[in-house]
Order: sequence, then C-alpha cells, then structure tokens
Amino acid sequence: MSLPTQSSIMHLEEIVGAAHVLTGTPELNLRQADGKLPSVIVQPADVAQVAAIMRFAAMEKLAVIPCGGCTKLGIGSPPARYDIALDLSRLNRVLAYDPRDLTLGVEPGARIEDLLRTLAEQNQFLPLAVPFADRATVGGVVAANSSSPLRHFYGGVRDFCLGAEFVTGEGVISKGGGRVVKNVTGYDLHKLLIGSLGTLAVITRVNFRTFPLPPAQGTFVASFSDAGAAFGFCRSVAQSVLTPQIVEVADPFAAHVVFSGGAPARIAPQQWSVIITAAGLPAVVDRYARELGHIAGAANAAELLPLSEVEQSSILARVREFPRLVLESAPSAAIFRIGVLPAAISRVIAKLSDIAKQRSLAFATLTRASGIMYAALFAEEGMETRASEVAGACKEIFQMCAQTEGSVQAMLEFCPSDIKRAVGDVWGPARQDFPLMRRVKHVFDPQNVLSPGRFAGGI
Repeated sequence: MSLPTQSSIMHLEEIVGAAHVLTGTPELNLRQADGKLPSVIVQPADVAQVAAIMRFAAMEKLAVIPCGGCTKLGIGSPPARYDIALDLSRLNRVLAYDPRDLTLGVEPGARIEDLLRTLAEQNQFLPLAVPFADRATVGGVVAANSSSPLRHFYGGVRDFCLGAEFVTGEGVISKGGGRVVKNVTGYDLHKLLIGSLGTLAVITRVNFRTFPLPPAQGTFVASFSDAGAAFGFCRSVAQSVLTPQIVEVADPFAAHVVFSGGAPARIAPQQWSVIITAAGLPAVVDRYARELGHIAGAANAAELLPLSEVEQSSILARVREFPRLVLESAPSAAIFRIGVLPAAISRVIAKLSDIAKQRSLAFATLTRASGIMYAALFAEEGMETRASEVAGACKEIFQMCAQTEGSVQAMLEFCPSDIKRAVGDVWGPARQDFPLMRRVKHVFDPQNVLSPGRFAGGI
C-alpha cells in the first residue's frame, strides 16, 4: 500500500478543504472493505473535485475506492490496495427532474430513501426496492447492480438508466447515454459501469427514467407443499394475461425469515410461498385476485391469501431486505446471487440443497421468478460450522453452476472475509470474455488505481 504522505494529504486538502479530509480512526473503520482500512477519507463536493482527486491519485499511484452509504463495501473480492476512500455523500443533489417527461438526473450520493420520497411528491417512483434501503445511495446501487423485487415487471437498473456522467481513473470527465428516453446517438458506455463495483470509473451523475405510482396495489401469498408446485404456479401466471409487479418464491426457511415480522398468523411459513404483487386501477387489482385464485386452485395451492395494506407494507419490506435480515441473524452466512433461466430454477435449487446437506449447512432461497436467486448458506441452529466447510460448499456451488446446462451466473455477494479468501474468487471461474474485461479496465483506468482487485479475476 502506498501510504499518502503529509504533503499528499495537504494537496487533497487544497482540493476539497481541510474539513473534508478525514483521518480519524472511527471514520476510517466505517469505510473498511473486507478488513482493509483506507489511510484517508476525501469528501469532494462536485465533479471537478472528483476529477482533481483522481488525477492526483493516478499520478501518485494511490488506490481509490468510491463509497457513499458504505452498504456495498463488503461486496466483491477483497481489494488489493486501499489508500483513499472517496466519499461521495456530499454529491447528493437532484440535478434535473422533469415529471412530465419522466426523466431524472441525480448525483451518486443521494440516498434511495430520500429520492423515492422526492419522487412520490409527484406521484412517481423508481423501481429500486433494494436491500439496506435506509442507507443505500444511487451510486452504490448502480455500481453493484443491486437487484430489486420490482425487476420482474420493470427490469433491472440498466433497463431504466438512461445515461451517466463519470470520471475515469485518469481524472477525465466523461459521459455516456443521454438524459431523455429517446436517446439514440452514441455508445451506451454508461452501462459498462453498472455492476462494475467502482473498478472502471467514479460515477458523478445518473440519469433515470421514472415511472408513475400505480393508483392501487394488492399483494397475495400462495402456499404450496413443495418447490415443483410453487414454480409450476409461477409458470402458469407467466403464461396467463397477468403481468404482476412482483413474483417472489420463498422456500420454507426464507418464508420464515420474511413472515417472522408483521405477517398475519394465518400464513404458514413452513411451506413454499409465492408472493405476488399486482398494481394498477382498483378494478385491475380486483381482477388479479379472481384470476390468481383460479390459477392457484389449478396448481393445488394450499391457500391464496390477500394481504391488508399494513401486512403488504411489512412483507414487501422484508422481501426487499432479505439479504440484510439473513446477515443480521447469521453474520457468518454466505449469500449467493445467482442468475438462472426460469426453466432451470427448480433443478438448480435441488442441487444447491444437496450441496448444503452434504456439508451439514442450513440453506435458504428467495427467488425472483424472472431468474434472480438469493441462496444463503449458514450454520444449523445450535451448531458451529468452520469457515472451511462453508468455503468448500461455495466452491462446489460455483462448479455446479459452471456445469449446469444453460446460462447460470453465480456471484458470492455477501460473506465474511475469511471465507472469501478461502474461496479464491467470489465471482466464480474466469469467463471467456475475461481478456476483453481486462482490456476495458485498462482503457478506463490504466494506472489501476480504482478499486483494484475487487472485480472478477482480480481486476
């Protein structure tokens, strides 16, 4: 690690002001990444200061990790180096918002919770129901490509991200995409940043398409005796005329996590549960209730229960926060985020369950029916499990995903640092396009100062 000298710190103070260069231990601890602490925290106020910091870091070969709410610093591989925590929390303004055009430009430090509150004043929203919602920021959500239950209807971040402004590893201010929905010129360079975990550039502005808030919403819970019946129900819904906002499938353990707080007593968490949310005019929601009842009956559901508004708010919040709830109850848990074709979901879950059983690990899955799965491994209640056992299970999961027919992409999103190091690469085996990924990294960050080592293959 190239520790910043006193003269380096003085130079950073000249850029952002002495009050915004922090070296205190408590502040450094809050921004640790897999046990590594930065030497200094720098808090720029605008894109020009970000660019000046990056030019200085490139010249001095100082490793920089962007952060804001600090909810994503545990994602990815442990950093190879970490000198400067580039805290973007001061860049938190709404730069442009046109409710009539459904477009929004916002800085990366804006908290999702605050942004949604601002949009709600115009009866609009962004489909970013992401974990750690009280602290997560726009920049972190985009950089980590955070998954939302609402992606079933609205797609992922890249589907409604119109463009971005960013600063490269050399301190060059660049732009990609545009600010309006009908932008058709240039390359979508900004989409390279989505999921790059701060290894390519520092995001300084994101342009989104916004959506109208639906006038009514209804959530239903269908219970089934096994996974096959639950996913069969999901296929029937997909083949119908219905287009729900949310379709989440919780195995019995995940159902216990989701329904343990604020759920009606009549919901049986020991069964497989499908959580479906419909939105639109009240008459549309009423039609969903009737149609889902018919489909659930044909699928041999044990029951289909409509939730009250209070129950709906509580359950959907816990679905959104599922990774957080697991980590709060089992801090040593390893949580995978797996992308899988819907037709292969049941088969993949069965293989994951077998791996967990062979290692005497508890196992829980919460699956987005569109093909995103959270799979958690942790110690059985009352038992201690060595990190080597969890790491061994993780390696088997990566191997299984690589050998499964169809496109199955696994990432070990959350786990303790000792498990990460035992696994080797939380992104799984090297992909065929890795040489291209490395070339892209070199173009954006030739000095390798942006979050070095955090991405796949040590990028």
